[in-house]
Amino acid sequence: MIVLLLLPALQLQRFPRSNAAGLERLVPVAALIQSFAAAPARPVPALWQERLSQPLAARLWARQQGQWWQLWGESGDGGTLLAISGRAFEGLPERALPANSFRLDDLLVIAADPLSRQQLQQQLSRTARPPKGMEKRCVDQLRSAQTVAWTGTAVSQLTGALAPLLGRFQQGCLVLAGDATGLTWRGEATGSGKAAAAAELAELPAVPSRQPLPATLLLDVEGDRLDLLFEGLLSRQLIRQPLVDRYGLQETLLRRLGGSPFRLRLSPQPAGAFQASLDLQLQVGKQRQEWIQWLAQLREVLKEQGLVEQLPSAAERAGGAAADPAPPLPTGVWLRQDGTVVGGWRWIRPTAGAPPLLSLFLGSLPPPVPAPPLPRIELIPAVATLPQTLRLRARPQALAALGLLPPALPPVLQQSDQLELVARWPAVAKGSSGGQSQALLAGSLTLDAAPGAAPAESPPRP
Repeated sequence: MIVLLLLPALQLQRFPRSNAAGLERLVPVAALIQSFAAAPARPVPALWQERLSQPLAARLWARQQGQWWQLWGESGDGGTLLAISGRAFEGLPERALPANSFRLDDLLVIAADPLSRQQLQQQLSRTARPPKGMEKRCVDQLRSAQTVAWTGTAVSQLTGALAPLLGRFQQGCLVLAGDATGLTWRGEATGSGKAAAAAELAELPAVPSRQPLPATLLLDVEGDRLDLLFEGLLSRQLIRQPLVDRYGLQETLLRRLGGSPFRLRLSPQPAGAFQASLDLQLQVGKQRQEWIQWLAQLREVLKEQGLVEQLPSAAERAGGAAADPAPPLPTGVWLRQDGTVVGGWRWIRPTAGAPPLLSLFLGSLPPPVPAPPLPRIELIPAVATLPQTLRLRARPQALAALGLLPPALPPVLQQSDQLELVARWPAVAKGSSGGQSQALLAGSLTLDAAPGAAPAESPPRP
């Protein structure tokens, strides 16, 4: 979800690479940093007018070349900082510099107030390591292209309750391209700082083709392993223990759950007690009988909690698939005492011959939406890890209308029509540096085509 910060770079032009050595010191201490190309023909940005006197901002903007940068420190409470080339201030005494500014090698960094300036200078004094691996590549991209880089601090502050789902994207860097209709990006991310030291970058995935998401879906996520998305939640004791103690999902099944290919869908519910229903489809492979046994135990737990079971119709059991001569698999739909459906499970046969999927849902019974089969579970070779992929499509505008997006996300994102993201973890030899923690990213964002819709000038404070 951190890619949602990127819209301010729309319609900006590339300029030749600058010699901003100060970036090598700024990137390691910034929670979020974004580069912009100089564009003297455009109005002076609001950030320039806020951090510089209006006459000085106008003069410098008219002469600006190369890139400039806005960033937030790791403390997250110091406001937006502006970094520009220091060439215009060469030879000037410190007292002649703009208020709350300081020199950083070839850059001039201007803070919002004395305290935020002091905080950043203290961070810089404690961080002397040169960037390498992913950080080094990101510095090079920030110097020459429309780029955004982030850390876990920005992820947490922007995505709020969704942050645990982004554990594999805690640090990253994306190069942007876009126009008035949308934005595309390609780059890399990691959930571990160690992976940032990886020396090589594998081939990036292709940018998604912007296939429209059906109106019957708000969100559609597919992945080769469930823990690509839920690792952060499933690793928390506060989450795991109730699953074991209250619902009987023992450690063996939890591990298999994390390793199962999956599809997660969120569907709008125009009527009833819920705004949306959540459907998690799992490819359980040869362990189907173990899951059937667990569902039998879960049935008793739900009865003890006062829920009432109602068997679905034959059409609902089939999940909208073609007729299948195989006997039906155990299915359960659960209601409150007032008759409201609150969730359940069903088995889905996607196509003739394909293995059944276990569908666990919350809210009303999800509508049948056609989808290709999920990949079968394969044994992982002893000498290498398999490539893994996560694909996401969402309709942010529709999600925002239901209050299902974090409020700190930029308004321009919440007004966009569709978001697409592909994350790929390449196959690597076991024991090699970095493992599979480095994700290669590609994505796109389609803007609302309504008259008057326009990208925001800059992203909000994380």
